[in-house]
Amino acid sequence: MNHQDQILMALLKANGRYVSGNTLAKKFDISRPAVYNNILKLQECGHVISSKKGLGYAYQKSRVFNRQVIDHYRTTTLPVNIHTFSSVASTNDYAKQFSSANQVELPQVFLADTQTKGHGRLGRHFYSPSKGGIYMSILLPIHSRITIHSGLLTTGTAVSVVRALKQFFANADFRVKWVNDILVHNKKCGGILTETVTSLEDGSHESVVVGIGLNIDSDNFPAEIQQKAGAIVTKSSVDKNRIAASIIDNFFYMYQTYESGTFLKEYARLSETLGKRVEVVMGNQTVTGVADHFTHEGALVIQKDSGQTATISSGEVTKVYLPENQYRG
Repeated sequence: MNHQDQILMALLKANGRYVSGNTLAKKFDISRPAVYNNILKLQECGHVISSKKGLGYAYQKSRVFNRQVIDHYRTTTLPVNIHTFSSVASTNDYAKQFSSANQVELPQVFLADTQTKGHGRLGRHFYSPSKGGIYMSILLPIHSRITIHSGLLTTGTAVSVVRALKQFFANADFRVKWVNDILVHNKKCGGILTETVTSLEDGSHESVVVGIGLNIDSDNFPAEIQQKAGAIVTKSSVDKNRIAASIIDNFFYMYQTYESGTFLKEYARLSETLGKRVEVVMGNQTVTGVADHFTHEGALVIQKDSGQTATISSGEVTKVYLPENQYRG
């Protein structure tokens, strides 16, 4: 690590306590002016570091995503490579390109402060303003060519994200709308997009990408989505690196056993879909009825008006409507 990274790590380990410039200078065998110059560079990079005469420097938060900061706040030891960017077209697209160009052995996480071409299911635009959200994609290598259960992976990711968000926004009433929407205040604050990267040689799945887009305190939503999209809070003082670290930890805790579907009961409790009248569009077909329950694979079972039931997997769905609900997405 260079001196800038070393000083950042020392301040992070101090957990908000002040560290004197003299202590930092001795620790890293540099001059006091060099410490000061490196602090200035860290601040220019987006780190909020306070200084007090006679006390030194204390790390407060970061306005940008930073791998060191995220690693510091993680509590699990599962090895994950983290990549951060100020801006990308789409973290999911970048993850897929990365998978195609590299031999991926470990899970990779890609985070951006903004996306210029963020998208959700079926290429729908996802509003990704600078500084107001978390735009993350998790690349999972599939070494044994195992089958990916996308319904379970998407629902499990939703539960993992809500668990993480609850740590920082305990008073927010988070809900999930099957297949992939996270709601709060009757508006969509987040979405999940699960995609696979297929081998050109044999058509098998080589890796899977799980995209997570969240509006933490984003504002100025475009007029066409103001009625259905919103942020969790108006103004957040929470370091987004801490939220990202918690999402990563919760996700990989879930992912180790996701095929068991043990989280489905929690997903059902969070569901804004169950018990509601729904209209599920699958291409040119629409199924209407009451959402009854989820199967052990995360599919939705609908009690149709005819009395028959329909079981719909997430991969078949074009759009899900809740006609009688406050959320109009």
